[in-house]
Amino acid sequence: MSGQPAQWFRDEIAQGLARLVVLRLQNAPWEDDIAYTQQAWVDTLWARSIGWDADLDTRRLRTAFQRLAGSINRWPAPRALLEAMPERPQQSRLGRPKLSPEQAARNRQRLHQMIQDTGIGGSISER
Repeated sequence: MSGQPAQWFRDEIAQGLARLVVLRLQNAPWEDDIAYTQQAWVDTLWARSIGWDADLDTRRLRTAFQRLAGSINRWPAPRALLEAMPERPQQSRLGRPKLSPEQAARNRQRLHQMIQDTGIGGSISER
């Protein structure tokens, strides 16, 4: 993903890292270094080809930090966060539009006319 990391993303990483810092994990950064640690995590994770999206990924990031907090003894690398993230929820798919017989006939006629206009030839069969 190109450009500067979005503010929502920076905020989620900052909050997640703050939760990890208070756990006093082995190899955790010093409080003086947390700003640099946060920037490194933001840059590293934002650069991944995930296509970060606030609506799709805010809850996933929070869940991943919760999973890490409950399962680690040492300070994690950004990769551990990605491994702890749940899958994105599946988007519901649109069903096939319901057409009246009149709409279907009009669409077939329009398609037939477009084919004739382009000179492709052929015929459109009736369903």
